[in-house]
Amino acid sequence: MSDPTRRPPPPFLYFILFLPFGATTAFVSLTVVNIWSQDKTIGEAALGAMVAMNILPHTFKVLWAPIVDTVWNGRAWYIVGNLVSSAAILATGFVPVSKGNMGLLTGLVLLNGFATTFVGMTTEALMAHVCPPEQRGMAAGWSQAGNVGGGIVGALALSLFDWTGIVSLPAIVVSVVLAMCSVVLLALPPIHPIDRPTFIESAKELGRDIKGIFWSRLGIIAAALSLLPIGSGAAANLFGAEKFVTEWHVPQKLVGPLNGAVGGVAAMLGSLVGGLLSNKIEKKRAYALSGIALALAAFAMALGPRNTASYVVWVFGYQFAIGMCYATFTAFVLDIIGKGAAATKYNLLASLANIPITLMGRWDGRVSEGYGHGSMLWFDGAMGIAGAAVLLVIAAIALPRRRTQSVSS
Repeated sequence: MSDPTRRPPPPFLYFILFLPFGATTAFVSLTVVNIWSQDKTIGEAALGAMVAMNILPHTFKVLWAPIVDTVWNGRAWYIVGNLVSSAAILATGFVPVSKGNMGLLTGLVLLNGFATTFVGMTTEALMAHVCPPEQRGMAAGWSQAGNVGGGIVGALALSLFDWTGIVSLPAIVVSVVLAMCSVVLLALPPIHPIDRPTFIESAKELGRDIKGIFWSRLGIIAAALSLLPIGSGAAANLFGAEKFVTEWHVPQKLVGPLNGAVGGVAAMLGSLVGGLLSNKIEKKRAYALSGIALALAAFAMALGPRNTASYVVWVFGYQFAIGMCYATFTAFVLDIIGKGAAATKYNLLASLANIPITLMGRWDGRVSEGYGHGSMLWFDGAMGIAGAAVLLVIAAIALPRRRTQSVSS
């Protein structure tokens, strides 16, 4: 592990380390999609499938998370993952835009998605290993600011294309900037000790640590709490939909900037506030309060007037609260998992948390189609309030009151 006598690294560094994780996703979904959609022979279904390939590895990353915990070292995994991701992003800028090249582009996007799983897992493991309990809240806040702030990178890259018309330039700039994030590792201690045990010994220890999630009282409760629909932020998926912006009378030229750069800034600020909140109060309560804040933003948008000013205010407010939820969830998980098998345990709980996010996205869409956008916002907020209430009740009854407790054996 890291030297206990060494001062912990400043939390801001986790912002830089996590930036490639969020920025490459935004680059693909915003910049690449916009550039390639200008070829009218390429349908939206093909573009949607391409974006899905970037997300697909994150659904299954828990399957290879044990590699990060048992083989090589976290610093090396981060550097390799970041360099492969940056190379894949760079290559997308030199694939000629045509329907016949969609397979090649999709393959590069899939490679990027796979590589960034290692960027995220190693950063999460690093936080679990070197962050003292009193620093976990701010570390979570800065890391998630890097994640959600990736939307700004995507927006700026698209603007660069709009200004110059050079297809390859955004990919060149983004890949170089994100590759340089690896330099931050020089200021951080290694995740694993030099006298690392053998793979077999590590695998056995890993098995004992993972068993702590499914066979300990605290671990089972933590897994159950991850399934609650707190802070899913699913309503944001519809903020850019044509019918939604038409109902709020928003000019089309504002939709992209508001949901891209402005939304990214709001989420970044929310992440920092969520991190600070997690340092001030119990992390499970901070997570619940953030979910309530997100619900209140949805309620306010439903109650407010249908005009551009209201749209701007509550898109900002909703994205701000999403950032709070991401940061407080991260701090909550870091407080539970301990240091053993950190990458695996974090991603097990994060994978569980993605289930309600996926379901809420489907349910919000169905409610919106059947009953209108106002009802969708009420439903979205009500589910968040219900999840927060269940979390607080379970926490009060079942979770220990000690500041720090882990599920490791």
